[in-house]
Amino acid sequence: MIQDAGSQLATADAAVLAAGVPVRVFAIHVISGGGGAAVLTLRNGSTASGTVWVTETGTTSRGKTVSFGTQGILFPAGCFVDFDTNTASVLVTYSKA
Repeated sequence: MIQDAGSQLATADAAVLAAGVPVRVFAIHVISGGGGAAVLTLRNGSTASGTVWVTETGTTSRGKTVSFGTQGILFPAGCFVDFDTNTASVLVTYSKA
């Protein structure tokens, strides 16, 4: 059984699970606002100054799901979700590493 796993909805910049906790991200679902396509960045670390590991672009006024496969992507220093102004929300599916 996987412990400390689930989904987290973020509506602004946020750490996944908790700041600095190693986490494996399996999928994201990005919701873009009506002002344009969202640009969402996943950073290794606990702040917006962490190293960029993934950048995804959404579609204006729509949702977009991105799967990282059964192994996911490991963020050893924690995962920080960094929004742009067109991102309404993101749902992150994760497990504690």
